Amino acid sequence: MKKHLYLLPLVFFIAACSKEGGGDKDTPDPGTGTTTLGAGVIYYDWATDGLLKFDLTTGIKASFITYSTRRNGWDVSQDNTWILESRDHPDDYDAELYTITNVKDNTIVSQFKKFSGYANLTSPLLSYDKKLILVPPTFDDGVMILDLQGKILFNLVSYQGKKLDGRVIWMPDNTFLFSQGNSIYRTNKEFTNATLVKTFNFDSWGHFSISPDGTKLALRGGNHVWMMNIDGSNLTQVTESNWTEVWPVFSPDSKYLLIGYDYTPTNQWGRWWRMAIIPADFKKYNVEDNTDKRVIQLVAKGENIAEAASGVTLWR
Repeated sequence: MKKHLYLLPLVFFIAACSKEGGGDKDTPDPGTGTTTLGAGVIYYDWATDGLLKFDLTTGIKASFITYSTRRNGWDVSQDNTWILESRDHPDDYDAELYTITNVKDNTIVSQFKKFSGYANLTSPLLSYDKKLILVPPTFDDGVMILDLQGKILFNLVSYQGKKLDGRVIWMPDNTFLFSQGNSIYRTNKEFTNATLVKTFNFDSWGHFSISPDGTKLALRGGNHVWMMNIDGSNLTQVTESNWTEVWPVFSPDSKYLLIGYDYTPTNQWGRWWRMAIIPADFKKYNVEDNTDKRVIQLVAKGENIAEAASGVTLWR
């Protein structure tokens, strides 16, 4: 039986007691199908092609994981060695199967059944140190923090009397950010309290991401991408175009931003966009095709148009 512990403004249901990435270089080389951004890999969803990967060293695009209607969420560890997937459980309609796989040899690091309840499909995230799993909020359980065997360490259900229902992302120090209304908050390491990072006045905003060095945050605000310091200061628009920019993701060394441009809705749920890279230096970049020479379109070797994505995008 779960015990209920109410600490400060966060509500907890306690079920148990308690990089090296890219190595980016400085000078981009646009228009060649490759870049000199270093040894990073970009992973992205594309329609029924499944998960693809783009090697920035070679400019080569390849399949990463085949398409599956049973896949609910996925993440790649910051050091590019593990992939975490959540899928429909084959034998239990109310559960998901979480699997952590070693990318190098395809061996299973951990696999467990997680009860999710009807329609509570989840997109779990690995912590930077690969010791914890952060599960975005579901209606019944709020935010979950699991160990690598699926043991529930905490359920964070509400904040300031309201259920948590927005985006959550890990910080490098194992705190995490969550959205509530028009604001972003940051927890402490014990998850006993949270502090306001920033309240926005955009009509719409979303998909905020954190730089791996923990100093900067990027988000979509209105139709464009904005950046700010992690303390909430220096909120600055960094993209412009006649269209909409989405899904900013920082490079492993925190020097660049991968962004989606020419965002195109296809139906009530579907959407897609092209991908480009800009420096994460708080300057503004026009991401219209062939307008701003500082913008690097993500063009695969042998192709002449920027890669398209339709879902989760990561840079590791």
